[in-house]
Amino acid sequence: MFVSDYVGRTIDILAFRGGNPAEKVLLNATLADETSSGEVTTGVQKLAQRWIITMLTELGSVTYKPEMGTTFMTQLRAGQVHSDADMRALFTLTELSAREQLQNEITATTPLDEQYLSASLESVTVSNGNISITVNLYSNSPENTAEFIMPIPLII
Repeated sequence: MFVSDYVGRTIDILAFRGGNPAEKVLLNATLADETSSGEVTTGVQKLAQRWIITMLTELGSVTYKPEMGTTFMTQLRAGQVHSDADMRALFTLTELSAREQLQNEITATTPLDEQYLSASLESVTVSNGNISITVNLYSNSPENTAEFIMPIPLII
């Protein structure tokens, strides 16, 4: 992105590295690595980051914002997912909660590519006891969607 892409927009610190809005990528949860630090993000990448944080935050775990988060990780840790169908059902249920939260954050000045519309679970991968999901995320801007692979911090 160019500096002009950030003019008049709010930004976030980039917490999930490896994102490229034009292709499917595996995200890496770091604020800094051996080559860079302190990067910022905006647009659909910022929206994807907010969605990931909302999905992975356990409902009730944020002291001054107890309504933030979902039961996604709680149910995974409780061993309630045993199959692809279980993961799809859990995703569908918790995505609705994340959708409500993210849509409630939209203001009159939120750019369309940062306005959450929906997300769909494209695939589930279990490899060496680790699990990851491929997600398509849709913003209210028709040309700004994101597809990413989200590693889930859980060994099954």
